[in-house]
Amino acid sequence: MAGQLFAMGCYEISLGDTTGKGTPDSIARMLLAVRDVVPVGRLAGHYHDTGGRALDNIDASLNLGLRVFDAAVGGLGGYPYAPGAAGNVATEAVAAHLTALGYETGLDQLIINTAAGMAHTMRKGAQA
Repeated sequence: MAGQLFAMGCYEISLGDTTGKGTPDSIARMLLAVRDVVPVGRLAGHYHDTGGRALDNIDASLNLGLRVFDAAVGGLGGYPYAPGAAGNVATEAVAAHLTALGYETGLDQLIINTAAGMAHTMRKGAQA
């Protein structure tokens, strides 16, 4: 499917672990298969943190050349059709992790952390 999308002219194909059950090994296997038909520079990763492995899955992706990742401030989001699937990996966690690994993200960690705090406050208010 990714090869067909690329052939039709898709600029970037984001490969997802929408339920958050992927492991670094399963993510690596997926990427190895897909990068045979789509250049790695045209791929992105979209990993939910349901199982607490999103950052590990990002590391596995980095090792295979991915440099673009979807994230959501405060880990907002989720997938309503998969019961129990938690939100997206948090932008603030990804930015801090990548910075610690020596990558330049161009993101302002203070601003992201402030936005995440606002998102958490709004989420708590909506749940009350």
